[in-house]
Amino acid sequence: MNSEEPDKFVEGLRRYFDENPEVKPATVGVRAGLSQWAIAKMLSGATKSPKHQTAEKIAKAIGMSVEEVAGHSFDAADLSMEVTSTPLIDVWNVAASAGNGMIAPDHEIVTERLAFPPDFLARLTKTNPRHLAIIGVKGDSMSPTLNDDDIVMLDTSKCNLDWDGIFVLRFGDALHVKRIARGRGDTIQIISDNQNYRAQELPRDEVHPVGRVIWFGKKV
Repeated sequence: MNSEEPDKFVEGLRRYFDENPEVKPATVGVRAGLSQWAIAKMLSGATKSPKHQTAEKIAKAIGMSVEEVAGHSFDAADLSMEVTSTPLIDVWNVAASAGNGMIAPDHEIVTERLAFPPDFLARLTKTNPRHLAIIGVKGDSMSPTLNDDDIVMLDTSKCNLDWDGIFVLRFGDALHVKRIARGRGDTIQIISDNQNYRAQELPRDEVHPVGRVIWFGKKV
């Protein structure tokens, strides 16, 4: 980036969050391997504009390039899916625990990309494929819904904890796949479909959504 691009990047980032209010800066920060407050401080001007390496991590976390963010080359239609070509979905090198949790890396690495039929994906979601990801499931706490070695597709633009559903979450330094519901006050209920596992109730600010599960695949 040239000397003007860091400020353009932050300006573009502000516009991105303004146009996509369901995507939270704290969630993107955690996904990018930063602290949950790093992006909020950046947007408020409390910290300096990011270095290029940091900007790349943030841009990747929202499925864009630094140049796209800095150039404002997105609009409200960015989350809409183009179905004219075969969508490729990122496969991450992590697994979410359907158990007691798996240590989560600082950020996910794409190991490959899988093609999905456009018509199938269009029936499943209207989200742009760049905001979708596939990861594995380990453990049995979400059985019979999700079993060990199943795979799930996440919509990483859907990170609103006010929605009930199954999410991949970071809490307690681990990555989990769990059902959530609103708890008492400012808390979130973390629910396992396997009745042998007790539900947890955690403060909202300790639970960081990575994305909502919109599809899963099983072994035959």
